[in-house]
Amino acid sequence: MCNWPATRSRHRRPTPGQYIAYKAARAGLALVHVDPAYTSQGCSTCGHIAKANRPNQSTFRCTSCGFAEHADVNAARNIATRGVVDWAAVSLPNAA
Repeated sequence: MCNWPATRSRHRRPTPGQYIAYKAARAGLALVHVDPAYTSQGCSTCGHIAKANRPNQSTFRCTSCGFAEHADVNAARNIATRGVVDWAAVSLPNAA
């Protein structure tokens, strides 16, 4: 069993996002939600976003700077960067 709280309906499974949020809260960890829009089309090196950066499903090649990497790795780097930026905005709201 997943230790999902018994107060929840036993007939309805949590969404992956709900389950991750629940587990993070139980462990005392903060959770930052990141908008995944265009992370697969954006270059993790220079930030250029274009559909042409994805010549196929698994390849990322920036049409601006020439950076190339597996598409999933590049998208993961973009998500991680957004997470750090969003975390800083939440943790240090008055920082300029």
